[in-house]
Amino acid sequence: MSAVDRLRPAADRLARGAGRIGPALARRTVAWVRRGHRDDLTGLAAHLGTIARAALIALGVYLVARVVRASPALMWALAGVGLAAAWRAGRPAAVKGDKEEAGEAPVEGAEAAAEEGPEVVPVEAPLPTREELAMALHAVADPNVHTAALATHLALPAERVRAALKAAGIPAGGQVRMGGVPSTGIKAADFPPLPPSGEGAPEPVVVAGQASNNDSNNAPRVVTREGMTIIHDPAETHRHHRVA
Repeated sequence: MSAVDRLRPAADRLARGAGRIGPALARRTVAWVRRGHRDDLTGLAAHLGTIARAALIALGVYLVARVVRASPALMWALAGVGLAAAWRAGRPAAVKGDKEEAGEAPVEGAEAAAEEGPEVVPVEAPLPTREELAMALHAVADPNVHTAALATHLALPAERVRAALKAAGIPAGGQVRMGGVPSTGIKAADFPPLPPSGEGAPEPVVVAGQASNNDSNNAPRVVTREGMTIIHDPAETHRHHRVA
């Protein structure tokens, strides 16, 4: 292997690093200047920090140029710093298998994210219905209901509860007292009525051996007297069975 072949990897690394330093340095400089903007101010006052940082960068470049012009030997120091930075930035990208990934350096955590597979987007549960909201409101009323208390009872985020109330046409507003504390909520007068329970009248208990359509009027009545037993037949009220 010739000397040129031995030096080729180092030269490639320096060239790769030099190509990365310029864009990276420009991005960092622009980001640092932009951080000088004040979002809490308006007009020229909001941009004073940005202007001051840009002026500092321009002044620094000017001073370095003046110093180097006055002492040209400092170019060797600057060249050494540039070579060290290019060598560090020119580290090869992560190799996956037998192929080297081209472009920028590997992003931390990218390999772990790739192993985890595609991201699964959770499906939101449907909003509570008007009937479910009515039952929850009546369950936690004191006598009104705060939106936060309703969200806790339903185990849902407050945003979902507010969306469900709006969809169900249940008004919610501020200064609603629950337990004597005012907050955003629903007044008792705005509660929707509870849905019907759906339970019918209880069925009569049918004794084994008795027809299901018999009631107390159809059952035979037994009267026991001294020395005899009288059975009243409900089918023929005028006929009695007397058993001695």
